[in-house]
Amino acid sequence: MINQISKPKKKYGLRSGAEQFPLMIVLSIIYPCNFGCPNCPYTDGNSEIRRFYHEHNGDRFPVTLWNKIANEAGEFGTWMRCTGGGEPMLHPNMVEMIEYAKEKGARVWLNTNGSMFGPMEKYRQKLERIIRAGVDLIEFSMDAGDAETYAILRPPRGGPPRDPQKWWGDHVDNIRAALRMRKELKSPTRVVVSIIRQKEIEGKLEAALDFWLKEIGVDDVITRKFLSWDDNTTIQLGNALDPHLYASLPTERKEPCVWPFERLNVDTLGRIALCGQDISFKTANLFPNANEVSIKEIWQGEMFDWYRKKHLEERGAECWPCRGCSAWLGGIRDWDYGWLNVLKKSGDHLKQVMSRDLGLEVEIYEPKM
Repeated sequence: MINQISKPKKKYGLRSGAEQFPLMIVLSIIYPCNFGCPNCPYTDGNSEIRRFYHEHNGDRFPVTLWNKIANEAGEFGTWMRCTGGGEPMLHPNMVEMIEYAKEKGARVWLNTNGSMFGPMEKYRQKLERIIRAGVDLIEFSMDAGDAETYAILRPPRGGPPRDPQKWWGDHVDNIRAALRMRKELKSPTRVVVSIIRQKEIEGKLEAALDFWLKEIGVDDVITRKFLSWDDNTTIQLGNALDPHLYASLPTERKEPCVWPFERLNVDTLGRIALCGQDISFKTANLFPNANEVSIKEIWQGEMFDWYRKKHLEERGAECWPCRGCSAWLGGIRDWDYGWLNVLKKSGDHLKQVMSRDLGLEVEIYEPKM
């Protein structure tokens, strides 16, 4: 495996703990969705990705493959990040899958729109079960801090909500319920909200941050840069709140991309992608399938090492698909990319809340920065 090499101010290479196994496995849990977000790369009209998976019997992640990966991830304490082209909680076995992964020692980060956590009691019970199981982090994708903006950016699939205030209120209440339940269960579950920096939130972002952090009391708000996902979708970079990021992209970049040094992506068919930008899994033919070999073998395989070596040699722009990646060339996929910062900030807040409100000292995973 490749050892770290030093450069001024930063170290590039495999982080401590990633020499044998990825720090995070990003799993495409499901492709159908109950939302129709206009800038989601999977929304009807933005790409053909959902159609592809449906036609190839890949609508949702197989439980057997999840368990296989969870067994490995548990051995290394790796993060299993539940995301993908649709709402993970639509998967009929998602609760049991999270419970299994936690029993095996894996860490679980759930990305969700939150709609399947209420207001019906059977949905609230799902939320309670995953918090009781010790899910490490729930990220609610909200993209707004008010009902009007939320109705535009996070509408139900098929059109705008009939009652934007109720649509917004129900989903905010689900987050309040998560915060309340973790106290009741004395669970070390981080609860965060994410907002994509897109045009519709211009002039409203600071108010949204205040709403979530001060009024609702979540542990952190992640403000994500806008991505078009390049030739995987028809989304335009002009929809970004920060158009300067893409105004004049260089044709090469010296700083290596962090992604192949930390994370590995798996889709519902067990295919592996080089990085999270490749949401169509066009690089899948470069790697073995996770149904057939272990994640450890893939991570330590010659293809991942080849890409790491090229990036460390400052030759990443010679590689496909890196040479056309707007996220890397625009400086978004860099070594300050913030999932470890999110864990640190949200963890600190969680500990403060539990100490202040319950007089408890909770044990949580402390990331090595």
